[in-house]
Amino acid sequence: MGLNRRFAGARERLSKESVSSTGFWDNIMPFIKQGMVIPIISNSFRIEQIFREEKEGLDRTAETSQSDDEDWTIDEQLTKEWAEFVEYPMQDVHNLARIAQYFLVEQKDPIQARAKYVEFLKAFLLTIAQDDEQYRDLISELKLQTQEQSFSEIVRQLDYPRFSQSAEDPLRLLAKLPLPIYITTSYYDFLERALDAEGKNPRTQICFWSGTGSKAKTEHRSDPNYEPTPTSPTVYHLFGLEDYPQTLVISEDDFMNFLISVVEDTNTQNPIVPLKLRQALAESPLLLLGYQLRDWDFRVLFRFILKFRKEELSPRGMVIQLKQDKKRIGNKEKALQYLSHYLDKKQFDVEWTDTESFIRKLWDEWNKYRQGRS
Repeated sequence: MGLNRRFAGARERLSKESVSSTGFWDNIMPFIKQGMVIPIISNSFRIEQIFREEKEGLDRTAETSQSDDEDWTIDEQLTKEWAEFVEYPMQDVHNLARIAQYFLVEQKDPIQARAKYVEFLKAFLLTIAQDDEQYRDLISELKLQTQEQSFSEIVRQLDYPRFSQSAEDPLRLLAKLPLPIYITTSYYDFLERALDAEGKNPRTQICFWSGTGSKAKTEHRSDPNYEPTPTSPTVYHLFGLEDYPQTLVISEDDFMNFLISVVEDTNTQNPIVPLKLRQALAESPLLLLGYQLRDWDFRVLFRFILKFRKEELSPRGMVIQLKQDKKRIGNKEKALQYLSHYLDKKQFDVEWTDTESFIRKLWDEWNKYRQGRS
C-alpha cells in the first residue's frame, strides 16, 4: 500500500480528542501499526547520551569557572566549552545559536565555521575520553585521523553511548517500530545506524535549504518517486548532515534563513521540503523527542511544522519535555501551565518526562499491543 493511501483518511480516524493525556497509549498504537506516526528526534538527544559517560570530564573543566554548571544540560555545558574555545565575549555562553552566530561572523567563511564546530566536538570527545585505558591506543589513532573520520564514526568506534546491560538503546527501540518516516534535527547519522542494526535499509534525505544540493550524493538527493516503507524508511535530516557543512542549521542567521527558504519556496515540482514529507507532516501524529522548549532548534522546528499543519484538521501531536529547573524561571507552575496551554492551542499535548523513559514506555506499550495484551 502506498504512503499516500496509508495517510488517506487519517484525520477521520484520529480526531483532536482521541490523543488525550489519559488515552494516549491506547490511541497511538493503531497508528504505529499503520506506519503513520513520525518521530522527530533532536540533535541534543544523542549528544546528551554520548557525553553522559564523560560528564565527569565536563564537570572537571567547569571547576575552573565561576559559573554553576550543574543546572545546565550536557549539551549546554558542551556549548559553554565551545564558547571558551572560540573566545566568545558575551555572557550567554550556553546559547549555541548565538555563539555560532559570533563564530561564523568572525571566521568570514560560514561553511568552514560550521565544519569547525563538528571538529571541535570530535577533539573534545577524544580529549575527555582518553582517560579510559581500554580505548587509549584507539584514541591515539583517531586523533591522527580526525579530518578523515566523521563525528558519528568516532562515536561508533569508541562504543558510545554506553548503556547498562539491562537498558537497551532508545534509538534502537525507535528503530524497531514499523514506521516509514523518521525526521531528525541531528547533524549526525546515529538514527540510520540504529535502523541498520535492526536489519532495515534506511535512506538518508537532507534538507538542502541553502540551495547547495547539486554536489550531493545521488542517494541523498530528493526523489519524488521514492516510497519509504517500514523496512526501507526515510531518515530526513531537517537541519543538515555533517557530511555537508553548508546544510547545518546552527547559528541565529541559519535558523532565520532556513525558515525563510522554506516559507518562500514556490517550487511545486521539486520543493526544498518534498511534497510527500509535507503531506506526512500534515496528516500524521508527531512525537517531538529530546527538545528544550526555550531553544532555537525547537522554536524553529515548531514553526516549520505548523506551516504544514491545519489546526482544525491535523491530528494532535506530542512533545516530550523535561520540566524546567526552578532556577531558570520565576514561577515554575505558571510557566508550565502557559507552555501546556500554548501547545494545546497548536494541537500538541506535552508529556513532562525525560525522553528515554518515554521511548522505553512507548516500546513496552507497543510490544503489549502487537502481542494482543493491551
